[in-house]
This record gives sequence, C-alpha cells and structure tokens, in this order.
Amino acid sequence: MNKIEFVDQTIRDAQQSLWGNMMRTEHVVPIAEEMDRIGYRAIATVGSQAFTIQVRNHGENPWERIRTLSRLMPRTMLRGSYQTASLSSFDLSTPRNIISLWIKRSVANGIKSFWICDYQENVERFRYFAQIAKAEGAEVVTALMYTSSPAHTTEHWVQKAKLIASTKECVDRIMIEDAAGVITPERTRELISAIQRHCGGIPLEFHSHCNSGLAPLCYLEAIQAGVTTVHTAVAPLANGTSLPSTESVLKNIRRLGFSADIDEGSLAAVSAHFRKIAGKENLPVGTPREYDLFHYDHQVPGGMMTNLTRQLRELGMENRLDEILREVVRVRREFGYPVMATPYSQIVGVQAVENVVSGERYKKIPDETVKYALGYYGPSVIPVDPNVMDRIMNWPRTKEFLDWKPEGYLKSIEELRQEIGPDLSDDDLLLKILIPGKPIKKAVSRQNAPVTPAAASLDTATFAGEFRVEVDGDIFNVRILPPDNETKASVKAMKQEPRELPEGAVLSEMAGLILSLEVKAGDSVGEGDPLAIVEAMKMRRPINSPRSGTVKEILAKEGEIINAGAILMVIV
Repeated sequence: MNKIEFVDQTIRDAQQSLWGNMMRTEHVVPIAEEMDRIGYRAIATVGSQAFTIQVRNHGENPWERIRTLSRLMPRTMLRGSYQTASLSSFDLSTPRNIISLWIKRSVANGIKSFWICDYQENVERFRYFAQIAKAEGAEVVTALMYTSSPAHTTEHWVQKAKLIASTKECVDRIMIEDAAGVITPERTRELISAIQRHCGGIPLEFHSHCNSGLAPLCYLEAIQAGVTTVHTAVAPLANGTSLPSTESVLKNIRRLGFSADIDEGSLAAVSAHFRKIAGKENLPVGTPREYDLFHYDHQVPGGMMTNLTRQLRELGMENRLDEILREVVRVRREFGYPVMATPYSQIVGVQAVENVVSGERYKKIPDETVKYALGYYGPSVIPVDPNVMDRIMNWPRTKEFLDWKPEGYLKSIEELRQEIGPDLSDDDLLLKILIPGKPIKKAVSRQNAPVTPAAASLDTATFAGEFRVEVDGDIFNVRILPPDNETKASVKAMKQEPRELPEGAVLSEMAGLILSLEVKAGDSVGEGDPLAIVEAMKMRRPINSPRSGTVKEILAKEGEIINAGAILMVIV
C-alpha cells in the first residue's frame, strides 16, 4: 500500500491566506506539542515577509517564535524559506552574504528544511545558496511555480524540470506550487507525468490553493499520478483561498487505497484549537468556494486580493475592483504572462491599479515595472508587448536603471554591520535590513508578558477610558464605560473633518509604511527628485517631488503607517 506524507501549512500559508498573517505566537505555542504528535513530514512556518508583520503588527521577535516551536516540535521538521534574489520579494539589492546569513541563522534557530521560491531564471545563483543550506544540514525543497496561460505549455514545464534536475546534487525535493489555485485535474495529470519524466527522480510535493474549488480533486489526481507528499491545513484554516483540509484529503486517499501515518486524535485536537482561536479573535474559518471562471483570467492569489481590496477601500474605490481585475488580465498579457505569484503578481497588480487610478494607462510606471521589463526579475516567458515596452523605455526613470547593478552586493557581514549597527547580533542585523525604520526590540509573548498593575486590575467597575482605534483603515473612537452604565461601550466612526492643505503640501497617493525619508527640512529639490520610500502592497514605491523648491517642513516620520492622502511634507 502506497504511503502518503503531509506537510502542514496551518501556521504559514493557510493563516497567511485566510487570516492575513494575524496568527500570533501565543496562538500556536499551547498546541505545538500536539501538532508534533500528528505525524507530519514537516510543518511550514512563516518567512521574511511575515517576519515584517510579526515585528510591526504583533511586536514579536520572529526568531524567538522559530526557537520556541523548534523546541516544542522535536519530532517534526520545521520548514522555513528563502529567496535567491532578495531578502524580501522586491529588494533586488540584498547583498549576497545577507541571504547566506539568513540561511545559516534560520538553521541555527531551528529550521531543518527550506522551500525556495524560485523561478529557475538563474540556476547558478540558486545552486550557490542551495549548497549553503545543504552544508548547514538542511533539506532543500525548490518550488516549481505553476501558472496557466497560452505561453505555459507542457514543454515550458519540461524545461523547468530539466533545469532543476541539473542541480540534483543540492536539491532534495520539488514542490509543485499553484499559488493562484488555477490548475485543473486534467492538467494535474499531464503536468506531473511530464515533470516525472525529466526531473531526474527527485521526489515531488504538491501544493495548490482552493480559489477555484478544484484543489481537493487535483490532490487526488496528483497522488494517483505518483506524488507522495501533499500540503494541507487543519479544517478551520483550509478551503477558501487556503489549501485543502488535512482531514478531507486523508479520508479521500484512504478510499483510494493509500495510507498515511497521521494521528487523527491529535489532528482533531489541533483543529479544535484553531477553530476556538478563530472564534475568540473574530477571524474567518475557511469554507469551500464556488467556481468562478473569471478567476482563471486574472489569477490574483488570495492574500493579494485581500491587500488589493483594502487598498481600494482606503482610496474609496472598492466599487472598481472588477475594473481593476480586468486591467490585471490585460497587463499580465502585455507583460508576457508572468506567474501570478510573488513578486510578479504584485508587479502586475500595482501597475493595473496605477492604470485605473490615474485614468490613463501607463501614465505612471513603478520602478518594479521598469526592472521587470529590463529583465532584472528574470526574462519574461514571451516578450513584453512592444507598445508597452516603448512606453516603459520612454519613461524618465528608466534611464536610471539601464545599467543598474545591486550596490554593495559583495559586501561582507562585518562591513554591513558597521554601517547599520555595530552592536547588532546576526539575528537583529537581519531584522534591521528586512524592516528598515523599525527599532529592533526584544519582544515578550503576550502569554508570558509581565502584567502592569493597571492591566492586572482591569476592573471595569473602576476602569473607563477613550481610545482611537484603526480597523482596516477606518478610525473609530472607542469609549469603555463602567458596567453600572447601561451602555458597556460606545463606538462611533470618526468623520475626518475637511482640512485646509498648506500651500505646497505633498500627499501620499496610497496607504503604506514610510520606510525612509530622502530629504530634510531646508533641502532644495527638483521636480521628480525622490522624497521618500513607502511600502505598499508589499512593494517599495518612491514618492517623487511634484515640483522644484525647498523643503519647508516634514510632517511624516520613518516607520510611520500613513493613510492615502496623508501630508508627507511641504515644498515651497
């Protein structure tokens, strides 16, 4: 009887897809030992992008989460991740030694397996970092990132499989990942059969999302075609835009005559735990999605759809979502059908938003679009549309990137440490590079955090207060009243009073995080000069001066989260 293994994505991709990375360490620790007893081949944990959310949103130390889980899960490999071109999705200037240090420190903190988000566009670079991971004693699982388009033929995937096979000495497994959830059962059989013939015998894993509702069926096709490892999540965090549930896949494979060493008692306990967390934290529980043919056109992944909807809400444009998705279809075709997964899905999505918001296609072109067109993210599957390429090549900033090379790519760790913070540990140095503008601090788990007298005696009979709370971009006044008052709490939306903009005000067009300010008060600037870098939709976007003049006043701060329309500075 063929045995099937499971990789658990509950605390990584599943909660990223359904909960927007709102899972905190305290949600996982109480159930971690039970997770270890289930019998998973590996348990995936979050990577660099979610590290950012852990620090900024949760006040946690991401390395401490890895250390804690590694200690509580001694029998199960903890799977982390890295990218070969950058520490985060879009920063192509990450020094090579920083990525190497990331791999080494991940292993030192408890990671025993890596999946690599790679598109086989630079095999030698992939091999360089894979050899480091292997030397550290880690398993290397490279991704084959699936998508559907007229350009992505079976021969395309065969060539990808051959490239991976050429690095067989440092690759343990291939993970076929369908981030957008667009693979069909028929295509699953064809794809796996073709890859198996050309991957040099490297074992295959299968990972697909439920956006179209077909993933559970595709899993069964994958297993019958020869895949022996599948990625799933416990039922409360499965389905929707997440992955199939472990419970359902386990039941179905047994009906097909396959087996799995899964402790169903422990699985039920873990599932019940996260269902309870969802209820307590008012987080969604995954449900099966209806089939939507339009999804096969735009292929926007679930997590990106959440971010896109939020950004449009902040701009008061949520009603234009379908218009933007239609523009996504058009931009993706013009860009040569990139895979709709990080970083390409964000590059396509941001350009589509710019085209719609500005009222003119390619009136504004982000730096990432320029770098993509110039091949810095790897060659497109088919050439970029010539008319669009002309627009990009005639864009004023494009000339700045024609001979672009990552600055300081070969700098040593000690050189970087001296520049960034001589007293920083390796772990804190990585966090400082990953999360600029955010002070590195030791985070304390909420579960074990020292309780202040005020918090310890939070008796509603004597406690009352008023707070300003932001929820999805909307500001609320929240007033907590003593229980003898008939109304326990009153909440009212703050109506933003019309404000008079100072002459020369520079506004932010999108909500985001201010990573850096490039000028100071008193500086002279020219039209188009860079003023600040804002991170929005996972992309770092420059804000350039709309006019020549002098910086009179700076109202924004590095590390500050701003709304669309916020005043950044005044230039007169």
